Amino acid sequence: MEIKFKLLANTEKLIAYMNRQLPNFPKKELVLKNNIEKNQYELIESVFGYNIQQSPRIKDKYLKDYLIKLSMFDFYIRESFHKKYLSKHQVDCLSKILIDCRKVAYGLIRSVGNV
Repeated sequence: MEIKFKLLANTEKLIAYMNRQLPNFPKKELVLKNNIEKNQYELIESVFGYNIQQSPRIKDKYLKDYLIKLSMFDFYIRESFHKKYLSKHQVDCLSKILIDCRKVAYGLIRSVGNV
């Protein structure tokens, strides 16, 4: 049970850090900013969907959706860095949190597969 909350806690930490950076994005990058915000809500939605479902097959689907959304989040971070809206230090901090989220998610996929 604790590991599920760790996934949620890491995701919330990732979102909180990114939300502190979003006001620094220029107004002309409204599409990128909106996609990041939308993706953040979808990440949380996937975690909640995983927590609520009972079927291992559906839990696995939510975790895989989560990993896809996490990959998109990673893409948005890289794109923001290339456009110089995020510094190298900010990207490093976000990447560490992303790696933690991925580790927990893959661990959960392994455990769901073994049930």
